[in-house]
Amino acid sequence: MDRKRRLPCKILICLILSSCIDIGQKVQVDIMVEEGTPATRAELPEENRISDISVLIFDSNGTLEYRAYSRSHSIFQATLLKGERYTAYAFINFGYAVICESESRLENLEHYLSYPDEYRSGIPMSAKSRIVVQDDSDITLEAVRLMSRISIRMDRSRLSDGVDMKVEAIRIGNCPKRVEVLKENRVRNEDDCFVTGFSHRGPECAPLNTENSGRISDEVSLYMLENMQGAFQEGSISTDSEKHFEEYDKRSRTCSFIEMEIGYSSAIWTSSDGPLKYRFYLGESLNDLNIERNCHYHITVCPEDDGLHEDGWRVDKTGLKYTGKTSLEKYPSDYIVGDIGDKIHLGCILTPGHAPFDIGLDYLEEDKKEGIYDYKVDPDGHGVTLTLTGPGRGLIYMEAGDPINDAALFIIEVNLP
Repeated sequence: MDRKRRLPCKILICLILSSCIDIGQKVQVDIMVEEGTPATRAELPEENRISDISVLIFDSNGTLEYRAYSRSHSIFQATLLKGERYTAYAFINFGYAVICESESRLENLEHYLSYPDEYRSGIPMSAKSRIVVQDDSDITLEAVRLMSRISIRMDRSRLSDGVDMKVEAIRIGNCPKRVEVLKENRVRNEDDCFVTGFSHRGPECAPLNTENSGRISDEVSLYMLENMQGAFQEGSISTDSEKHFEEYDKRSRTCSFIEMEIGYSSAIWTSSDGPLKYRFYLGESLNDLNIERNCHYHITVCPEDDGLHEDGWRVDKTGLKYTGKTSLEKYPSDYIVGDIGDKIHLGCILTPGHAPFDIGLDYLEEDKKEGIYDYKVDPDGHGVTLTLTGPGRGLIYMEAGDPINDAALFIIEVNLP
């Protein structure tokens, strides 16, 4: 899975000090909010939308000197002391006026989303700047989006002929519902996340099912609040398959991930019983779990061969229906007679070979305790080599799961009269 990240995207909010009027040591300041220029050509219109804005200015003692709120982001007017140091804040697209009398308390400000795509009325942003009021000077605040943008595309160039993968839905798992506005944000527990995060479904996924040059699709974008989970603690890894957590691991409920539901078909598999699911954890790199605010991430999903190489959480095939040939062949026989000292290799040949298989370790251990044979299981887990050690009758029961759903019973007799 290829990962790329662009530089942070910012907009500008200009506090333009115009028509300054001296009133003793006081200056009347016109404060104008400007959206600025999009940082990349790929920006969507709503990413720069401003629906409402709160402006707060604190003096050098941290006391509130000026507060304003507007749904039209027009010109504000404030009377400030010339030469005095202030700290100016702007909070954009929160949907309400931010009210706080003390700058120190403002540092703990949190913003909550009611639903994952509440950004549609404008992405929540914040800005902060230290200022000194002078005549004929302009002050610019850089507004930082509290969300990141994650753009996904598909590269089908490595798929085998006859394999079809159509994206039907895509969503963010462990999608944050709250953000610490002026601090680095980190999901602390599963209660900080939406049960179903920001998602696209059906026609909204159409760009992922296009094929341009090199069988690479167009992109779709997902949005989420910042979630800085730090480094992947297991150390340096080289493949996405190594970057996952077991269900008991708390990080499986706090680290953000992408889930894709895929309509699948090949010569032997179909998604008629349920979609194929691809899942992968997000981060700046394989060894990182941070999703930083105000950044644009690019991810290319590159399935190979039949696209089904992995099992379990990452590539969940439980919904697929197998339509190819199935069989379980026993070898060399299900009834074996031998002498002490003989070595016998027995097992099953499975079609398909990836079917779940239980080689019957409990039976092998029981016969070993009885002194009938010692054993060594094959690396693929489908066969076993017996070294006959004493007289008796052994029994081994092997079982294959879906889609084979068959079993084999072996009887081994050693030096019986």
